[in-house]
Amino acid sequence: MGRKSIKYRFAYPFAIGLFLVFVLPVFFLAYTYLFKKEELSIQLIEHIHFTLLIKSIILSGTTALVATSIGAFFGFLLYKTTIRFRSFYHFILLIPLLLPPYVIAVAWKDVWIFGTNHSYLTMVKLVFVQTLIYFPLATLISGNAFLQINQSIDEAGLMLMPFKKMIFKILLPLIRPALSISFILIFIFSIGDFSVPAFFGIKTITTEIFTQFSAFYNYQTAIGESVILMLIVLSVLFFERNYLSDLPFLSVSSKGSKSKNYPLNSIRIHLVFWIVIMLIITPMGVLLRQSVSGNSQYIIKAVQMVLPGFGQSFLWAFLGAVFINIIGFIAAYFKERRHFSLPSSLLLMTFIIPSIVYGISLIGFYNRPVFNFLYGTPLIILIGYIGSFSFIASRIIGHAFQQIPISIEEVAAMMGIKPFDVYKKIIFPLLIPSLFASFVIAFILSINELGVTILVYPPGTKLIPIRLFTLSANAPLALTSSMTFVILMVNLILIILLYGIGKQLLKKYTYA
Repeated sequence: MGRKSIKYRFAYPFAIGLFLVFVLPVFFLAYTYLFKKEELSIQLIEHIHFTLLIKSIILSGTTALVATSIGAFFGFLLYKTTIRFRSFYHFILLIPLLLPPYVIAVAWKDVWIFGTNHSYLTMVKLVFVQTLIYFPLATLISGNAFLQINQSIDEAGLMLMPFKKMIFKILLPLIRPALSISFILIFIFSIGDFSVPAFFGIKTITTEIFTQFSAFYNYQTAIGESVILMLIVLSVLFFERNYLSDLPFLSVSSKGSKSKNYPLNSIRIHLVFWIVIMLIITPMGVLLRQSVSGNSQYIIKAVQMVLPGFGQSFLWAFLGAVFINIIGFIAAYFKERRHFSLPSSLLLMTFIIPSIVYGISLIGFYNRPVFNFLYGTPLIILIGYIGSFSFIASRIIGHAFQQIPISIEEVAAMMGIKPFDVYKKIIFPLLIPSLFASFVIAFILSINELGVTILVYPPGTKLIPIRLFTLSANAPLALTSSMTFVILMVNLILIILLYGIGKQLLKKYTYA
């Protein structure tokens, strides 16, 4: 009775609050376009560039297919083998996922500066860069799926068929749901990505939405295209909502796995890893070369341009990460301990909505006098951060909850210990590594967010992604490269620093 009363007393108000602040703007955008005017089918046809939409779907589908295939390959190597330097490879392969997509785009654009600009070749470059950005996500998802395969299945399979055949006949079919989730998630991220196509100068549905909304002030067309893109994404969400709601983004620790690990230290496999590492490192060297070419003062000027925006970017990203962690913790608690998944489902909805679409929905909903205390202030940026990334925090923390036996809380309740004391002295210390990991990821994602921020940031706000985006249109190549290189170094320093702190927390607080 007590648990049910807590569930109804706190869970539903929390879910209602999430809906009103973060999800309602999305429904409001769809409502104002779909139901406010007559002749819906005619206006949909008039306001949608179907050729551009099909092109975006093909590009995103190709990216998702290639990235999922590569991710499954590396997921097997990192999670099912005893290959040497596995921790090092795992860390390096995660870097593209933590770096700003626009930084990687600018870096590779500099690599190909002397190449041809044929439209088809440019689209191949787009698929290549987005694959490099998103395949680590498929590695994490498929790797966690491989860990769930009991070693008895591997051993039985090896008794019936050779090793390679067993992988394709038994292991891969067993992780098919994970591969499907990886494909769908990467497809959603790719089709909703604004920064990479924008920096490559490729017209996609997201760049068209931004152009129509911000450059031509053609709001009806921009909103119409946003609604169609949103409906595509939500239909995918409806199809795989149960799998996506339990998606393992990051496993900070685990109870221990009975998964079988294969001894593998082939030189060819190490060579494959180093090829990928070179693909990650090479653009950084090219950025540095472009930065110092002609005038070494460009780097100094880039630092001077980044510093004013870094303070504000750091502040709002830090605050965003704090609130993302709080909301993610509460949502994870209700899902894993009270079996109430509505808050997580609401966060999932805003998470997969393309950033440009989510930005337009926030403008359409909050740009009214009653919300003047939010709109036109940096608080609207916080709403964008929280709506975009809280689902990731809820899943990281939720996975940590799954690793802590609920019997601890049940025994404590039988002994008359207050739940607050149990969480303060036992549960919360066990969650610290995962809380820190979710904070770091939320902070890195927030400080580099471009899609929502470029639409909702108020006048006078100086944020790093916005400064680089506006600079790239008019500044010399060397200055753009210098600023990108400075931003890249700042991100790498933050990642390495936070990674070191995280390792110390993991040693101190990880449970068996």
